[in-house]
Amino acid sequence: MGLLHELTAMLLGATDIESALADLSRFAAFAVPGVVRCSALLITEGRPAVSASSETSRRKIDDAQQDEAAGPSLDAIHTREPVVSTDLYTDERWPALQPAAVGAGLRTAIALPIDVNRDAVGALTLYLTEPDAAGPGRMVAALAIAGQAALLLGEVLRRAEETTPPLVAQEPSDATVNHAVGLIMAQRGCGPAEAFEVIDETATRLAVSPRVVAERLLETAQRRSGS
Repeated sequence: MGLLHELTAMLLGATDIESALADLSRFAAFAVPGVVRCSALLITEGRPAVSASSETSRRKIDDAQQDEAAGPSLDAIHTREPVVSTDLYTDERWPALQPAAVGAGLRTAIALPIDVNRDAVGALTLYLTEPDAAGPGRMVAALAIAGQAALLLGEVLRRAEETTPPLVAQEPSDATVNHAVGLIMAQRGCGPAEAFEVIDETATRLAVSPRVVAERLLETAQRRSGS
């Protein structure tokens, strides 16, 4: 709990989202044992993506993900679920990342989604030099940090939006709807606000709740993946 209080004070003291992500990356790399690099990525509707890392010597792993538009960080954003690679050297999901991982000596990746609000989603990704090194203790610590960061980054963005109005009014989030939003983002290559609009417009047209629309989308995707 002491570490989370420290994280809270640190992020609430940040003057902008860029410095907040940098502080978050350095904090996570320090707080989770064995982590040698941590990166944070935030995608906000209508604004350029913002990223930061705990150190710069292994940045090629992040550059490779951006160049290929694929990797654990982006998968965590799209699926809104934790993504773990037990060995980046051989992970067949992202073969284009293997040279960068080998060059940086990074084997295990833990990518966790950061659900800030309906206009902003991100990922916190931790890297370790040993394969299969996630472990329950590290996962619990990383999940706690990512969960706290989601709340705190929302406050940082809220302060920034006091002078720049948000593009879309914020509404309470729902895990099922968030999952469906990630699916739509992955399918259409769109931002979170547009994905929410797809669900809202469909719900209005069908006279059902957004959650019902999300459930139907996820059920359809599951049937297709199993066929």
